[in-house]
Amino acid sequence: MRLIQFIPVWIVIFSLAGCGGATGDTKAERTEPVHQNYNNGAIALWDYLVPAGDTTNNYIKTSGEKTQKYKTRYTREANSVTEVSDLSQNEKTIYRNDKENITVLFYTNGEENGRLELKPTVDIGDIVTVKKSDCTLRKLWDNFTFEGKSFKDVIEIDCGDTPGYYQRGVGEILQEKHLSENGKVETKVLTN
Repeated sequence: MRLIQFIPVWIVIFSLAGCGGATGDTKAERTEPVHQNYNNGAIALWDYLVPAGDTTNNYIKTSGEKTQKYKTRYTREANSVTEVSDLSQNEKTIYRNDKENITVLFYTNGEENGRLELKPTVDIGDIVTVKKSDCTLRKLWDNFTFEGKSFKDVIEIDCGDTPGYYQRGVGEILQEKHLSENGKVETKVLTN
């Protein structure tokens, strides 16, 4: 399952408007927009969100009694990674590592249909998105185990009722989506 299916997509709209003026003898000061620096955290999200190089990850998606196996291919360039899954070949996700943020672009049939801006570095308890959201870095696991599979150096990002787990240098290893109907849980787990 791709990141877009578990994290709500925020369309980033920045509009800066300002006017200034002076009345009487007061001098007007022109101020430049302040750019927020998101490079103060201890954990570099890029290292966890995407694999360290070109790779294909194998996943098993389970929803109730239904189980589905699929592959996701990651192609890495200098500061970007392209993700394409066998489940949705007409869709792709591009991760870009910029100086001030990580941009995640979502495409369907070659057309951009959403984007997400993430902070490049965060600490435990921080919101990971540039815009306000409920996506928070909950924990850093030295050792993480799920259904007998062991992973090392894993972060947990929780977006409401959808926790996601990402291993350094590997990318997404587990997503759990808590469905409202009947308390079912849909999982996606890395099997490589």
